Amino acid sequence: MDIDKDIVIEIFSGTLWEAEMVKSLLQDAEIESFVKNSNLNTYIYEPIQASGVKVMILNSDSEKAKEVIGTYYRNMNNNTISDEPDE
Repeated sequence: MDIDKDIVIEIFSGTLWEAEMVKSLLQDAEIESFVKNSNLNTYIYEPIQASGVKVMILNSDSEKAKEVIGTYYRNMNNNTISDEPDE
């Protein structure tokens, strides 16, 4: 067993809502994870200030997790609201 591959690392940091979404996506990809600092999120009603929640995984899952999170970011960027009306 390679000890370096089994250390716990941070793969994502953001709001509680974002962290829970990422954790759910990782779970769907069969990657175990947990949320850290969710109790410190005292600004739940002010999402701009509600940050610092981290998603933690095993280092051995990092490559697969980066792909999952990259897809999440691409989907979020593609779903931005446009000011132009539909035709």
